[in-house]
Formats: sequence, structure tokens, C-alpha cells
Amino acid sequence: MARTEQISTTTAAGPADEPPVAAAAQRRVLTSSNLLVAVLTVLAAGWGTWWLYDRLTNVYILDARVASDMLLLSSRVPGWIIDLPVTESQSVTEGEVLLRVDDRAAKARLGELQAGVEVINSAINALNSQIALQDNLTTSRIDAATARLEATLSEQEATQGDLEIAEAEWQRVGPLHDRNLLSQQEYEADRNIFRSAQQATRRRAAEVSSARADLAEAISERAEIDVLQANLQRLHSERTQAELKLEQASAELDYHTMLSPTDGVVDELFVDPGEFVAAGQRVLIMHDPAKIWIKANVKETDLKHISVGIEVSITVDAYPDETRSGTVRRIGGAARSQFALLPNPNPSGNFTKSTQRIETTIELEKHDPRLKPGMMVEIKLPRR
Repeated sequence: MARTEQISTTTAAGPADEPPVAAAAQRRVLTSSNLLVAVLTVLAAGWGTWWLYDRLTNVYILDARVASDMLLLSSRVPGWIIDLPVTESQSVTEGEVLLRVDDRAAKARLGELQAGVEVINSAINALNSQIALQDNLTTSRIDAATARLEATLSEQEATQGDLEIAEAEWQRVGPLHDRNLLSQQEYEADRNIFRSAQQATRRRAAEVSSARADLAEAISERAEIDVLQANLQRLHSERTQAELKLEQASAELDYHTMLSPTDGVVDELFVDPGEFVAAGQRVLIMHDPAKIWIKANVKETDLKHISVGIEVSITVDAYPDETRSGTVRRIGGAARSQFALLPNPNPSGNFTKSTQRIETTIELEKHDPRLKPGMMVEIKLPRR
């Protein structure tokens, strides 16, 4: 019986030892959980404190974007596209061919105008030769007529002297003949000499008049040179007009080949080879990847913290592990709402106040070819 009680006591004591072990294990689990919760709580509190401090000491702009000058190129002439050697996202250099429009009509027009200019040049050369020939002829005739006039004038002076001598002798022999102091033969000889001198003087006067007329005619012939000069001036004016038209036609021919205005990347094509384009129709859009910046719309309430020249931190959403530096280069002069197509002045008095945005330009400290226009960017700058 004593053995039976011993066995019963042993059997009863076995289960009684298990609760203390389970309780100890449970206490250890609870202690570890509490420690983990405590650590997480401390970390969360630390992160929250840091986040709150960061937001209180810095300004964040979350809607900034990478920007660039987007060049929208349009065709300056109408025609069919015969060559489109570029594709979207292709890099091009300044002066590289982007597009060619059918230029056969422009080339024909240019050739026609060139032929017209050559015809006018030939006419000008012929007229210059005619003017030179007429000038030589009239100069020779004027010189000859002048020399003849001078000779006849000299002869007229000589005959005038002979006439004066003959007239004086005739006046002297007249009274002598009346008093029979001179023979009839001598009298008639002196009379004939006087009459001959008069006739010679008349001939010389007629020759002088003829020489003067010849000189006047030769001089009048030079007026034809003035007419030729006027025609030459007209031809020069016509050539100037033709050359201007030729220059315009040459420019229009060049317009049939579109060249890249700068180094850049073709972002989008709006036409295909074989398509007909009108003058002014957009063809493609491109930008220069070497000239990019950050465009941020800053809240008006944060403007007091921003000034031109301050440095900011930049994080691009595409590369969140990289931080870039930049400098504020421009602060807009008006809120973005002023440039809306349909501004709302709220004339009825129902007014809902909203924070306005001011466009701000930020220049990157280092160029990064990976950045593309339109990428989202976050800006961070210290509060002042």
C-alpha cells in the first residue's frame, strides 16, 4: 500500500512541474516582443522627429521638372517630302540635313532668273560699247569742227584785215580819180581789189557760220549719249530687280532642305516621307540636351526663402539615389495664373483663396546627359 501511494504521488507530481516552464518561456517571448516594439517605437519617433525637423528647416518643391528649349521646326515652302533621313530620338549636329522637299520647280525658277540676269548683263555690255563708240565719234567730230571753226575764224580775221586795207586804199583813190590825179586803170584795179576783199570777207563769214553749225551739230549728237545713259540706268535698275528676285529664288531653293539649327535630339516627327507639307506646317520638334535646366513652380508663401544665386539640392525621380546641386537663376515676375487662357477674376464676389505659383529657373551645376525634358524633380532648399 505504501508503494501504491508512492506511485500515485510520483504520478501526481509530474504534471505539476510543467506550468512553471511554460510560463518562463512565455515571459521570454513577451520580453523580446516588448524590446522589438520599443526599438521600433524609438526608431519611428527618431525618424518622425528628423522628418519634422527637416520639414521645418527646409523647403521642398515636389512638382519641378527638367526643362529645355523645345525647337518646333516648320516647313517654309510647300511640297512633297522626298527625303527624311532622321528618326525620333536620333542625335543630330548643327547643319545636318533633317528633311528635303521636292525642289525641281524651284531649281527651274532659279535657272530662269539666272538666264534673265545674263540677258540684262549682255544688254548692258552692248549699251556700254555703243556709248563708248558714240563718245569717240562725237568727240572726234567736235574736235574736227572746233579746229575748222578756229581755222575759218583765223582766215576771217586775215580777210578782215585785207578788207580794211583795201577799203582804206579805195577811199584814198576815189578823190584822186575825181581830180584826175589817178589813171582809170589804177582806179579800176583798186576798185577790184576792194570788191575782192569784200567777197573774201563774205566767204569767210559764211565759212565761219558753216563751221559753227557743224560744231553745234557735233555737240548735239552727244545728246544721244545722254539717251543711251538713261537706257543704261534703266537696265541697271532692271538688273538690280532681277538679282533680288534671283536671291529670293536661291533662298527659296535652300528652304527646300531643312538643316538642324543646333546640336540636339529629335524628339518627335510629325510627317512621313512622301507626305505633302504646306508652308508653315510643323515638321518635327527637337531640343539641345546640353542646354537643360530645372523649372519649378514655387508657392508664393515660400518666396521669402528663395533668392537669385542661392544653392539648392536636386533629386531626380528617375535617379533617387543621386543628389545634384543647382543655383537659382531666375524668379518669375508674375504668377502662373496670369498666363491662363481663361483667367478667373471672380467678379461675383464668390472667392476661394488658393496659393499661387511663381515659375523659378534653376541651373544645374553639372551637365548630365541622362536628364531629359519633362522628368520629375524634387527641390530642397533651406528656410531662411
